[in-house]
Amino acid sequence: MLIFKILLLVSFSGDVVGNGGSGSYWTVYFDSDTLDLKLTRFIGDAQFSLDICFYEVFRETVAKAVINAKRRGVKVRVITDYDYFFRPYIDSMRSYGIPIIHEQMGYNSEHIMHNKFIVRDYRDADTTNDYVWTGSYNASDYTRLNAENAIIIKDHGVATAFFYEFNQMWGDTGDIPDTLNSKTGRRKIDAYPQHLFIVGGDSVWVYFSPQNRPIQHLINFVNSAMDSIGYLIYSYTRLDLADTMIASFQRGVFVGGVHDASDANSPYSVFPTLRANGLYVFVDNLPSNYSLLHHKFMVIDKRVVVTGSMNWSTNGNEYNDENTVIVKNSEIANLYWAEFKRRYAEATGINESASFIRKEVVFFKGNFVTLGFSGFKVYDLEGRIVFEDKEGNIWFGNNLSGLPVHSGVYLITDLKGSERVFVVKIFN
Repeated sequence: MLIFKILLLVSFSGDVVGNGGSGSYWTVYFDSDTLDLKLTRFIGDAQFSLDICFYEVFRETVAKAVINAKRRGVKVRVITDYDYFFRPYIDSMRSYGIPIIHEQMGYNSEHIMHNKFIVRDYRDADTTNDYVWTGSYNASDYTRLNAENAIIIKDHGVATAFFYEFNQMWGDTGDIPDTLNSKTGRRKIDAYPQHLFIVGGDSVWVYFSPQNRPIQHLINFVNSAMDSIGYLIYSYTRLDLADTMIASFQRGVFVGGVHDASDANSPYSVFPTLRANGLYVFVDNLPSNYSLLHHKFMVIDKRVVVTGSMNWSTNGNEYNDENTVIVKNSEIANLYWAEFKRRYAEATGINESASFIRKEVVFFKGNFVTLGFSGFKVYDLEGRIVFEDKEGNIWFGNNLSGLPVHSGVYLITDLKGSERVFVVKIFN
């Protein structure tokens, strides 16, 4: 029996930003919300302490906000990556007496400090004002945007996990680092053993690389998917996670993703494997003023979000200093799903509706698909025409020469291009 899955894709336009309203514990931002200004405001609201663990901090507005916080008497500590330790804005922060270290102090290693998190006001006596900022956003001074995300979580338990992680990298609990005691990379331990937190009635999981090996937790969540998985990723090389996505797809779960172009063209990328198995995966098609698709998130069943700094790679999982946050909250998930749809629409060129519709159809031995319109063209994912019928509404899975096409994803449009569907052909 031949099975086709038909997916009508849609677009999303406009900025994506949200929070749970007054008293809620979370806020979500994306690049269109001018993340440097949002981060500057987050830093500017600090009352007592800022523990900053950022891969890159060389955006002028952010560095000035950190310096201004120091001038106001806020206790500031900074960990950055070795490659960015000698940048001018780092030097300017040092000149104001802000202590700064990198991941290789006292420990020569090839790994990188790739986190992008801040713990705010944890070091005062008030446990009700503890915040964490994390996500994929680097405070970089580039002329073009990256597609990014950030999430702010207000919760003492979550902040505690990040605070303990910061301290083991800092080598001390106080203002002055102890680089001889600093643990980074594979020297780190599970400094705070609690990983599940109940926040506002929601479940929030926090994991750190490399000590927690977060990829296995992503695999577990992908295995649990019942309806849909949508993701945007900068670097994706883990075959174990890819195999799990393929297995989910084969049991009927929609799996769609957009990869940064540099990832899709990498010899280590799982993109060709996913594509060969019929998954709805594409290369980014960002606007011209963008540089990278720098997200590292997935949305599962529009109920669970996986985000943080970790790329889905062996380096991200087993060597680099990273964080992964998983939140079970439908409102948050729908904001990330909207960002996924927006980037997915850019990558695929499908812009007809405002929501995803998936339809499952079982076909008989004739190897055909019946369309809801007459007169159609079939394209492969490279935009090459595969088949055309100017009057009919049935495609028998053949090309212009009458030969069966390979298993995979195909785009079918009516002759005017106003009706479009994706067809995934799977041979049993």
